Amino acid sequence: MESTPAIVLRTREFGESDKIVTVLSVAAGKFSGIAKGAKRSQRRFPGTLEVFSHVLLEYRRRPHAELAFLERASLLHPWPRILDSLERFTAASHVVELADKMTVESEIGDDLYGVVAATLARINAGEPGPATLRLFELAALNASGYRPELVHCRGCRRPLASDRGPIRLVGSLGGLLCSLCRAQEEGGMLLSAAALECLGLLQTTVGRLVARGNGAGPVFDPFGEEVVVAGRLLPRVAREVATALDVLLTPHLRGRLRSLELLGPVLRGSFRETEPA
Repeated sequence: MESTPAIVLRTREFGESDKIVTVLSVAAGKFSGIAKGAKRSQRRFPGTLEVFSHVLLEYRRRPHAELAFLERASLLHPWPRILDSLERFTAASHVVELADKMTVESEIGDDLYGVVAATLARINAGEPGPATLRLFELAALNASGYRPELVHCRGCRRPLASDRGPIRLVGSLGGLLCSLCRAQEEGGMLLSAAALECLGLLQTTVGRLVARGNGAGPVFDPFGEEVVVAGRLLPRVAREVATALDVLLTPHLRGRLRSLELLGPVLRGSFRETEPA
């Protein structure tokens, strides 16, 4: 029998009383298991196998089997307020779906586990703002080994701070091309100076504050400076930065994020009151 802290990413019913559950864990990375009698047993699974649940999971591995046997799950940290509003629920859905689609089965990544745990705790604590998911997305890229290059041109390695012309963000390159090199590459998006500055601020904040898992949750809060970042994300820039992060994430995802279909319209509502006249 093995045990590990884990976050439930998705579930599906199997037969009359069983569940198949996919989790992101500390000890075994992402894996799926079958919970026999999960829909009937309140002793072994007392409401703990729902999406977003942060649990201590006991399980058994079977040689050469795709699914583990899930024996018991006890709640580590309840996040009941995630379900209090459509904004929180949609943002949390984006977090677990992105973590799921950035990883493969049995891929170890306790850094990503720590980032997901810290982000869900942040969403539970308060309504998500324009910086909440951008910090998460950059932290997820960093934790998964895909830290984007936002300081130097991917083509000629020239510093971008002094570039006065339009620069291009290319997801497949994991970074930016200067005004001279961008003509050699199609795709991606042109990035304004204001959006580049905000991306740099986000990256600096994430690099200083990104959480690491300690078995039960994040060691420290990666959103401690969120208010500083949010002050720079005026609505137009916020939308451009969101698109830029989508460009950076897409090459590393196994399939399109369904949460994005809901996320934009829902969260854009929180920008309306801050739009300058």
